[in-house]
Amino acid sequence: MRRLQEEWLEKYQGVPFSAADLKTDLMDYSAVRMKLSRLVAQGVLLRLKKGFYCLAPDYSSKLIELGVISNALYGPSYVSFDSALSLYGLIPERVYETMSAVNKRGATYQTPFGTFGYYQVPESVFGIGVRSEKTANGTYLMANPTKALCDTLFRKRLLRVTSPKTLREFLEVDMRFDFDYLGEPDRDVLQAYAACGRKTGIFNALR
Repeated sequence: MRRLQEEWLEKYQGVPFSAADLKTDLMDYSAVRMKLSRLVAQGVLLRLKKGFYCLAPDYSSKLIELGVISNALYGPSYVSFDSALSLYGLIPERVYETMSAVNKRGATYQTPFGTFGYYQVPESVFGIGVRSEKTANGTYLMANPTKALCDTLFRKRLLRVTSPKTLREFLEVDMRFDFDYLGEPDRDVLQAYAACGRKTGIFNALR
C-alpha cells in the first residue's frame, strides 16, 4: 500500500479525483471504497463529497486551487459572482463561499476547503464570457469581469433599477464596485444578457 500511495502522490498532486479514477490504479484490488475510507481515516485523503476526494495538504507538494475544486465538484460550471469579482479586485469584501454558475439546478457542498455554491444562470448566456485561468497549481474556468458582474446582478432577487443612474448608485454604494478595475467591458456579454429576456431593465441600464 505504501508503494501505491507514493504513485498516487505523484499522479494526484493538486487535483480532485473520483472513486472511479482510483479503480484504475487499484484494478488488482477488491473493495476499493473500503480502501478509500481507510485512507480518509488515516488522513491521506480528504473527502470532498460522496465518491470524490483529494490528497490532504500534508501529502501533496502542490496547493489545490479552490477554482479547480469548484469546477470539478459540480459541472459544467465556472467560478463567478462575488467570488470572481473579489478575485478581480472589483469589490473589497472577502468572499467566504466559492460561488460558481451552472446552467442547471443549483447545489451547495460543504468541504474541508469551505463552502462551494452553484447558482443557475440562463442557458443562453452560460457559455459567453468565460475564460481559462491558469495558475501555478492548476487551471480552471472563471467568468470575465463583465460576465461576473452580469451574473451577480442576475442573482440579485430584490434589485429594482429604473435607470443607469440608479444602477450606478447601487454598484457604487451597495456593492462598492470599483469601475477603474473593470477595464473595457465585454460588449458581447452585455448584449447577450440584455437579450436573454430576464431582468431586461437592469441589463439595458448596465449597457
